[in-house]
Amino acid sequence: MNGGLPPQPTFRAIFGGIALLVILILAFLNIPILFKYVGATLTFIPSHLGLFQVVSRSEVMPVDIHSSPTSITLSKTGRYLLYTDNYDLQVVNDAIIAANGKPWINIQSESGEPVQVSLIARGMAIYDTPLARGRPVAGFEILTPGVYFMAHPRRPDNIYIVPDYLSGKEGKITFFICLEIGIIVLAIWYFIRRRHTKNRPIRLPLRP
Repeated sequence: MNGGLPPQPTFRAIFGGIALLVILILAFLNIPILFKYVGATLTFIPSHLGLFQVVSRSEVMPVDIHSSPTSITLSKTGRYLLYTDNYDLQVVNDAIIAANGKPWINIQSESGEPVQVSLIARGMAIYDTPLARGRPVAGFEILTPGVYFMAHPRRPDNIYIVPDYLSGKEGKITFFICLEIGIIVLAIWYFIRRRHTKNRPIRLPLRP
C-alpha cells in the first residue's frame, strides 16, 4: 500500500485550472450567443449553396431607443424582424401577447401611413442571426422604401432591425441543421470506430 503524499501541483496545472474555470464561466454567461453562433456555423454551407438566405452584417440596423419616436431609413421593401435582448422589453412583449393587446411599438411613414406590426411569441432559435442581440419580438412589412418613424418605450439600449429571411422557412432551415448535425455525429462515430479497430491488437492463431 502506497502511503506517500500526492505530487505537489505545478504552476502550469494551477494556471491551467484557473483558465479553464474562467472559460467555463464566460461560456455559461454567454450561452445565448454561443447557441446562435453554433446555428450560424451550421447554416453557413446550406446558405452558400443557395438553399436559403441568411442575414449579412451590413443588413443589421442598430436603433438607439433612448428617445421616442425614432427615425429609421429602410432602403428595401419586404419583411423585417425586430430583435432585442432587453429583458424589460421582452417581458412587456410577452405580457401583451398573453393579454392579446396592441403592439408596444408603432411604425408609420413620413406621410403618416401606419405600418402593421405583429408581435412574435417564440423564444430564441438556433437559426436566429448572431449579428443581432437577443431574439425577435416583432415583425413588419415595408411596401415602400424611405424614412419611417418608430414610437416605442424609452430605454438606454439598442434594438436591431434585420430583413426577415426566416418566416415560413423555419422547418426547412431546421431540417438542414439537423441533417448537418447527423452527418457530423456519424463522421465522429466512424473515425472513433476506425481508430479503435486500427489500434486493436492482432491475435495470431495458436500453433497445434
